[in-house]
Amino acid sequence: MLRQRSLLFQLVLTTPALLFLLGLVWYWLAPSPAAASSAILHPSTEINQTAQTEPTPQPADDRACRLCHTDTTAEITFPSGETLSVQVNLNELDSSAHGQHSEANLACTSCHAPAQYQYPHQPIESPNLTSYQFAQSQATCERCHQNAHITSHEALDLDSESPVNCVSCHSAHDVQVKEAWHEGEGVEESCVACHESNEVGVRGRAELTQVIQNGLFTTTAPTNTYCASCHSLENFSLTLASGEQLDLTVTEDTLAHSVHGEGNEWQALACVDCHDGYSFPHEPVTAENLRAYSLEKYPACAECHQPKYDQAQDSVHALALEEGTLEAAVCTDCHGAHDTPPPAEPRERIAQTCRQCHSTIFDEYAESVHGEALLSEGNEDVPTCTNCHGVHNINDPTTALFRVRSPELCASCHADNELMNKYEISTDVFNTYVADFHGTTVTLFEHQDPNVETNKAVCYDCHGVHDIQKPDDPDSGIKDNLLETCRQCHPDATENFPDSWTSHFPPSLDNNPLVYLVNAFYWIVIPATLGFFGFLVVTDIYRRAVIRRR
Repeated sequence: MLRQRSLLFQLVLTTPALLFLLGLVWYWLAPSPAAASSAILHPSTEINQTAQTEPTPQPADDRACRLCHTDTTAEITFPSGETLSVQVNLNELDSSAHGQHSEANLACTSCHAPAQYQYPHQPIESPNLTSYQFAQSQATCERCHQNAHITSHEALDLDSESPVNCVSCHSAHDVQVKEAWHEGEGVEESCVACHESNEVGVRGRAELTQVIQNGLFTTTAPTNTYCASCHSLENFSLTLASGEQLDLTVTEDTLAHSVHGEGNEWQALACVDCHDGYSFPHEPVTAENLRAYSLEKYPACAECHQPKYDQAQDSVHALALEEGTLEAAVCTDCHGAHDTPPPAEPRERIAQTCRQCHSTIFDEYAESVHGEALLSEGNEDVPTCTNCHGVHNINDPTTALFRVRSPELCASCHADNELMNKYEISTDVFNTYVADFHGTTVTLFEHQDPNVETNKAVCYDCHGVHDIQKPDDPDSGIKDNLLETCRQCHPDATENFPDSWTSHFPPSLDNNPLVYLVNAFYWIVIPATLGFFGFLVVTDIYRRAVIRRR
């Protein structure tokens, strides 16, 4: 009897412990109340059906959070009077980028550390909703998403005019997955709504979606793709103070096919190689018109092309710019900005480039013997603008120095035997000029002081400057108007004055036979006379030497 009482007493003592152990087992193995409540709230959703058939274990420390924050009307009231609901929609949370059905599958305590969020919670110290969100973004989001992407907003800056933080776009518990952003979901509800409420211009949902899909939120550094997110949009422009439209559309293909793109011997340039220090949002454009904008931006070329840039600063264009002629050409006027092509491919591009400012001269050149061969026939042997005027170090063609040295420009082609033989043109054209009175005098001037003016004829005085024609062309008027040409320097010249010039042909039996015969006579008589008298001198010396010996 005593033994039975002892066993009964032990059973009574151990029963609570067994019950306690059974309760713990039930607690760990029982379905999640949150999952059950979410199924009750939204029994027809696909996500909850999946949750019922394939439940995802939820960390135990989420249960208390979910039980309190699932069905509640409680709010946090800030000193500013703003309120924040503490209710959390479990269906949205589980479907979010951090929820049960994502790879992350974060628990409440992953963001809300237990050490700071024990129950009862500590009072909120933030003065308003915005500062609270900023504090949460800095303390929570940035722990995992450090420099997640570059945006057009001043990240986590309470002092900006329109402060934006992580949850401003991504919300807190219903964070969209990145695929949803790239498909354009949330653009209108988040981006457009916020922009409109802050009275900030927005181009519309379709274009915003395109910008996002182009990579606006997928990079940690401003690459070409990042810049193209906005600048690849069609008809993307900015209205300047003058009312002019500044075209801002620049595609990646435009850059890739330029001389700075894929074919660059050094390396393909990125947008930031020229636009150094640019971040979005950009600084406001202060240029009042398109020309002022070009003059403000073109010095960026000096970063890579310093020698050529320095030459251009000493040119006639830079001098005109200093004197107030704002239309004077700068780097981008000739080479372009983003679509820079090879400057001499094809070669006729050079003349077409100069035509932008010098259209009248281009029209004359196009009808000349040189221009017609280049522009109509594609002959790359003939001179174009830069052969005579230079490329970057273009000098004033009206100076005495240019005039005196102009025959050298013509000689670069017309004294080249190989090139002239190719077109059956005699190099005597240049040689006879140098040998006659005009050429000899000009050569002397160049050696003495090339800056001193001379009225002696140079090539272009007779042949023209840009409208040079073939000398036998009846429309050129070189032969017919030769007297008028001579009278420019010799006003008293008579009608037979041009006949005294033997032209550019050396005297021969066909051309100026009398001059040829006179020259031949002297070529014979002078050497013969000198030889004869030399012979007399030598024989006389010999005779005197013989007599002295005797």
